[in-house]
Amino acid sequence: MISSEISDGKIHILYLVKHAPGVSYQMLMDKCLQSLYLDFFNFSRCYNELVAGNLLDKAVGDTGTGEVIGSNETIRITRGGEAILEDIESTLNLQTLGYLKKAAAELQDEVRDKNSVKAFAKPSSDDAGMCDVTLSTVKDGRNFTCTFKAPAAEVDEILTKWREQSSDIADDFVAKMLNKEDK
Repeated sequence: MISSEISDGKIHILYLVKHAPGVSYQMLMDKCLQSLYLDFFNFSRCYNELVAGNLLDKAVGDTGTGEVIGSNETIRITRGGEAILEDIESTLNLQTLGYLKKAAAELQDEVRDKNSVKAFAKPSSDDAGMCDVTLSTVKDGRNFTCTFKAPAAEVDEILTKWREQSSDIADDFVAKMLNKEDK
């Protein structure tokens, strides 16, 4: 990839991170690879150079979204990155800017959806072989959160099902509490 293509890739990444606050590394990478502006290796190069140049900052930790196994990187643009993007943004052609606006809006929706469902588990301090599980979701302005103990062997399945089906499970729970369940 020639130098101008790497520069364009960096600009695209900065734009997407700025306009989709809370975007994760995984979401950003998927969106960049879908665009065909960058392949995986050039995306990795651009991303790493932006982080090394203090234009992007990352926070690593379990977000409870289950987006990736293990830790997850949430990315934000730094003041330096914003300053550079501010200088360059007006030079982007309308077609590129249109694409970036659409991609950023899609990422915003993804971030909102991912952040509306959380699932965490930690070993129980008072019961060996058990875990304290916390599940939460926000749907149509209704918050649903529950915490309970579960055998450690079942936790991964519980977390995965919650992340995949939280809306239906929460609706079923409320319906059962109100005796409105399907019979």
